[in-house]
Amino acid sequence: MADNVFDISTLRPLDALVEQLGSVGACRRLGFVFEDERKVMSLSHAGMGYLLFVRARGVTDLAEAFAAGYQCACERDE
Repeated sequence: MADNVFDISTLRPLDALVEQLGSVGACRRLGFVFEDERKVMSLSHAGMGYLLFVRARGVTDLAEAFAAGYQCACERDE
């Protein structure tokens, strides 16, 4: 099977992550993508959370990113 096979249902969000972070390797290192047993890559929950709570809100600084992650966790627990 070829390298970098992606799940078609998450391809657009994966493309957005790769574009912003620079490589599939960076996305893997951060846990934003995962590979199944067939080596097909999909967007992880962390990757989707990043897109929804950091990128969509225009967060550009580390403190803002931390605050967005903390807020996301608080909202989930409520």
